Amino acid sequence: MPPRVNSQLGLLSLNVTQFCGAANDNILKQVVVFGVAAGGIWAEQLGEGAQAIGSLCLAVPFVLFSGFAGQFSDRYSKRDVCVLVKLWEVVIALLALAGLWLVNLWLVLGSLILIATQSAFFGPAKYGILPEILEHRMLSRANGTINMFTYIAVILGCAIGGPLYDAYAPDPAKFPNAEPVLWLPGLVVLIVGIIGTAAAFGIPRLTARNPGLKIRVQLFRPYLETWREIAGTPLVHVLAAWSYFYFIVGGVAMLILPDYKELLQVSATQAALLMAILGIAIGVGDFAAGRISGHAVRPGLIPIGAIGTTAMYFVLGIIPLNFALVATCLAITGFLAGFYMVPLQTMTQTLSTEEQRGRVLGLWSCLSFVSIILGNVLFLVIKRTGMESHRVFLVCGVLGLICVGLYYAKWRAVFTAAATANLPDPSVTEVGFACEG
Repeated sequence: MPPRVNSQLGLLSLNVTQFCGAANDNILKQVVVFGVAAGGIWAEQLGEGAQAIGSLCLAVPFVLFSGFAGQFSDRYSKRDVCVLVKLWEVVIALLALAGLWLVNLWLVLGSLILIATQSAFFGPAKYGILPEILEHRMLSRANGTINMFTYIAVILGCAIGGPLYDAYAPDPAKFPNAEPVLWLPGLVVLIVGIIGTAAAFGIPRLTARNPGLKIRVQLFRPYLETWREIAGTPLVHVLAAWSYFYFIVGGVAMLILPDYKELLQVSATQAALLMAILGIAIGVGDFAAGRISGHAVRPGLIPIGAIGTTAMYFVLGIIPLNFALVATCLAITGFLAGFYMVPLQTMTQTLSTEEQRGRVLGLWSCLSFVSIILGNVLFLVIKRTGMESHRVFLVCGVLGLICVGLYYAKWRAVFTAAATANLPDPSVTEVGFACEG
């Protein structure tokens, strides 16, 4: 497909919009996570391992609404969907500001659920836009770039959440005589939401791809129907590989990081720095994978990511509790994760048709967050057995070994064949799928 008018401006606007949305989700989530984790302002209200509950508030709406949201991104212009959901985000930010100012955990959790719901509607539209404004051969690079900005935003959001929490509920032992600044986190969320909304108006106007689609108010049936539609195709394996990776990384590994505040005896700001390092490393890894892929999909990058991250989980589970050492290992882990993610995301876009792409991406989003929820539950169960948080990385390592085994037993042949069969232009062969893993 040829690029649309203003495609580069559209890509820039989409990147800024996505950056602000991802940052906002995680600023709010991180303030909640530090508030309910050990030593937090709301810790006694939810009990041990409560950061999993904060993560669940962000994940569950994606499971409930991504399929429904996918219908909208097929039925209507994806650009219009992006603008509307970003306007919604500003209203939610005002609610979060009120909840934080009142120090009301339940109102803040409600705001977190609503902002996750808004993001669920944004997801299928934002990723579905890329094939509509860019040539097929540019998708790998575009995905690498948008993923880089997304993960930088995610972890910068987490990193900003640390000092914001320190300002919101200062620890008397570390910040003597500091007064709580109750309005600050909510104001930051509101400002970031406004910037992201303004950027959404720069996305080029697009036509609806399936205007005859009838929107049905159903939460789970669209997932089942989309799954039946893609059953027997390589997309099933792509979604399975992506979901399993998210189960390990998003569901289990990410929840370990806030506990480094107590493990390393550091402030929330320093603990958030570890999250920033991980997220920036994932972003750099995504960007590198996109540049290496060039004008093609390279499934051979997947085992590099799978084997590398698995090895680093074991290292993180056994190394001494030293800030610099932990930070270095997290940086390596994040960089290698990007090599796993970019080929799978690009295949999800290129293997789905224009008429079904929004629904497939809705299913993709749903499965990602089902995986996160299952990982959150596993983390909560493990933590309540008394295991030290950093030792949970050893569990991640075992799960990673299973992922590597699945790749070589089943996914490798499917991905290589599917990618090769989906070449849009014979000229791409020279740069396309040489790396088979």
